[in-house]
Amino acid sequence: MIFDMIEKGSAVDNRRLAEYTDVLRRRYPLNNRILLVQSPQFLFDSLNIEIIKKRGYYAYPPTGLQCIAKALSNRNFEIEILDMNYQFLKKVTSDPYFNYSNWLEILDEYLIRNNPSIVGVTALSVSCNVLNPAFPLTNILSHLREKNEHIIIAGGPIATNEYESYLKKQLCHFVVGGEGENKINFLFDYLYGVKPTHTSVPHIYFWYEGCLEETEGKKDNVNLSGNLINTYKLVPIEDYNNVGSLNPFSRMAGQDKRFTGIQLNRGCRANCKFCGVTKFMGKGIRQYAVEDLMDEIYYLVEEKGIRHFEILDDDFLGPSTFKEGVKDLLRRLSTLSQQYGITWSAGNGLIAASLNEEMLCLMRDSGCIGFRIGIESGNAVMLKKMRKPASLSSVKRFGRTLQKFPEMFVAGNYIIGLFGEETFGEMLDTFNFANGMNLDGANFTIFQFTSKVTIAAEKLNYDNREAKEFIPTKDNSRGEIAESEGVFSGPDIFTLSKETIPSPEQIKQIWFSFNLIANYINNKNLKPSGRPDKLAAWLEAVQIAYPDNPYMALFTGLSYSSLGENESALSYYNKTRQILEKSAYWMHRFKQFSLTDILIKLPQNVYEVQDTLDPLRKRFSEWTG
Repeated sequence: MIFDMIEKGSAVDNRRLAEYTDVLRRRYPLNNRILLVQSPQFLFDSLNIEIIKKRGYYAYPPTGLQCIAKALSNRNFEIEILDMNYQFLKKVTSDPYFNYSNWLEILDEYLIRNNPSIVGVTALSVSCNVLNPAFPLTNILSHLREKNEHIIIAGGPIATNEYESYLKKQLCHFVVGGEGENKINFLFDYLYGVKPTHTSVPHIYFWYEGCLEETEGKKDNVNLSGNLINTYKLVPIEDYNNVGSLNPFSRMAGQDKRFTGIQLNRGCRANCKFCGVTKFMGKGIRQYAVEDLMDEIYYLVEEKGIRHFEILDDDFLGPSTFKEGVKDLLRRLSTLSQQYGITWSAGNGLIAASLNEEMLCLMRDSGCIGFRIGIESGNAVMLKKMRKPASLSSVKRFGRTLQKFPEMFVAGNYIIGLFGEETFGEMLDTFNFANGMNLDGANFTIFQFTSKVTIAAEKLNYDNREAKEFIPTKDNSRGEIAESEGVFSGPDIFTLSKETIPSPEQIKQIWFSFNLIANYINNKNLKPSGRPDKLAAWLEAVQIAYPDNPYMALFTGLSYSSLGENESALSYYNKTRQILEKSAYWMHRFKQFSLTDILIKLPQNVYEVQDTLDPLRKRFSEWTG
């Protein structure tokens, strides 16, 4: 059998794969049933059941597994997709007797009912120590291995990053690295003992006879064709909005709007030093045929009732050679927007250099309610170091152009603590730049060492730092960032020496102050000629995931006061007071930034809001510009 799998005279030798799969076939009787599993998109350590019940948790559909199911569709398989994230959220929101600590019973029920011989497992990126036994993907793999009844295949960015550790710990039989469509077909030829009909590919990893092995073959390049229409019979996409959301944009569009993600382009033209997309996908961009994608969109709109789309692309606008495809898609979406009222958003950062007035007009008219721009740093040296394909001057020009399009909510993406070597002065440059951009928001995140491939390829100063959440308020269910001895917090962070390289704990406190000042105290929509209605809509969407955050409630109240809607404003001021009465932590934070004074004499109109915020803005004007 082994030698039947090896092509005579072939320069590619996958003999070890043939031997290993022969062993597995004898150990695990194969049928034609395949189960593909997506793990939860959150950490159980910071679980908040009340937020789940308000549909504030992420519920991204298993698009990657749908692509795998599509790739296997020509085989005689019975394929099931189990989105553990969706099923868990569904149980919590609809079953009062569900014991969430026994969440793996959801998987067990599927295994008993379907009896698959092969189980594939993947996960969306969640930053933490993924080798912690409680990490959802690791927990699922360990649970399956204890049963020892199935061939287990792990895939996706996290498994690719941790393939060596997962295999050494024998948590799975294979790790499919990078894009999986071609690799899974090649692997299945061997698993089912048939003569290979698919091209040999590298980056399928396995542990055999005490050694880490990797397949050999030509560089894998997935050809994008067709669409995912037939895979939606495996995913209850019409129910996802009833259990969660995609991000604040989907909540802003309306929680009762059915949503999903769509993809036009794969890959990214850039190769930013901090990013793992190119390492995972390969260099360059590939584009689906717009006609195929539109067929999928029409199906989702007309058959599944989808009304909001999230662009999943890492580089949606693409290089100039792909521009016509993007424009064609947007023009067609404009027709759908007029006919069905659809909306869309792009949470992944768009590249500012590709945005001009023509493109912004198309985006606005096609139903775009908001997007983020990948700016990352306001320091020219750091921007060059990370190989970001933009200059600060070009980004500033784009910021001025964007003021002509107030209908869309636009935020800049920024990273602080870059590579574990960024100084506080360089972080201040980013903070100053973010305020000067005058966008609707500044999405500050903390740099994390999440990709071992990137760390090795870029020779980063890793120093064995454990990955944490990009947004530190997600580290626990309370949304609090504890203060610690020797660490500056509140406005005192601005007394740090500019030459200091802040510690991880210090960076969390810097994040808190940057976020509160830039996105709330200094927000452009609470200034003259701003759009307080837009800020109110955004903050109401964000608060679903942060119900116990008083400054979000306070500034929602200020937005409504600016609009002259004092009844709505009062309800948010009262909510602020209620949170503060129960929390010494938040009362301390409010006093740090003099926010408690606002609640003594509540502003009643736009002019009083300006008079209230102006002294606070002056306090920080040295750093906001």
